Amino acid sequence: MPTATSALEVVDGEVRELIRRRGLDPFTDPGPVRLLVRDVVADYSERSMTSALPPIADPESVVRDVLDRVAGFGPLQRWLDDPEVEEIWVK
Repeated sequence: MPTATSALEVVDGEVRELIRRRGLDPFTDPGPVRLLVRDVVADYSERSMTSALPPIADPESVVRDVLDRVAGFGPLQRWLDDPEVEEIWVK
């Protein structure tokens, strides 16, 4: 059975495929990529209402997570964006 984590994986995969097809660069075209991610999350949410896909409880969180994955440094991106963080240590 799919989980909420797999919902994020599905959206991430769809976004990456559309970025490739459209020839977008997440670093030089952040606006269109942000809109694309929002559209994919909205589409996924609609599909999850009428299918076996797991619902997304917090769409904004999924948008942020996918953007961090495709246009940033994944889970480190939140810390890099936080002006309060001065150092990031990675073991």
